[in-house]
Amino acid sequence: MKLAGAGLVILSCGFLGIGLAQAYFERPRQLRTLSAALKMLETEIVFGATPLPLALARIGGRLEEPVALLFRVSARLLQEERGITAAEAWEGGLEVLRDKGSLTPGDLDILRILGQGLGVSGREDQAKNLELARQHLHRQQAAAEEDANRQGRMWRTLGFLLGAAVTLLMY
Repeated sequence: MKLAGAGLVILSCGFLGIGLAQAYFERPRQLRTLSAALKMLETEIVFGATPLPLALARIGGRLEEPVALLFRVSARLLQEERGITAAEAWEGGLEVLRDKGSLTPGDLDILRILGQGLGVSGREDQAKNLELARQHLHRQQAAAEEDANRQGRMWRTLGFLLGAAVTLLMY
C-alpha cells in the first residue's frame, strides 16, 4: 500500500512538472504558426489583392487555435463593427490571443506594432511590414526554442524529483 501511494505521489508531481513544461513548448509552436500566417497574409494582400477582412477570415480558417483566433476575431470585428479601423480590430484579436495563447508581452508587442500599419498603407509597404514582423518573430522563436529546451526539461525533471522528495519525507 505504501509503495502504491509513493508511486502515485511521484507520478502526480511528475505530471504536474510535465504540465508546466508544456507552456514552454507551446510558445515556439505558436510563433512558427504566426510566422506562417503572416506569410499567408502577405500573399493574400500583395498577390491576391484580397480585402483585409476576407484575407483575415481565410487565414483564420486555415490555422489551428489559439493563433487562428487572432485572425478570426480581427476579421469578425472588421466585418461587423462600423467605423472600426484595422488596427483596432487587430488589437481585439490580440487580446483574445493574449488570454488563450502562450505568447510573451514581447511577442505581442511585435504583433501590435504590425497591426498599426495594417490597412493604412499600400500593398508594398504592408508587405515590408509583414516581412519585418516575421523576422522579429523568427528571432523570438529561436529564443523560445532555447527556453523550451532549457526550462521545459528543468520543469519535467523537477516535477519527478519533487515527487521523490515528498515520498521520502512521508516515509
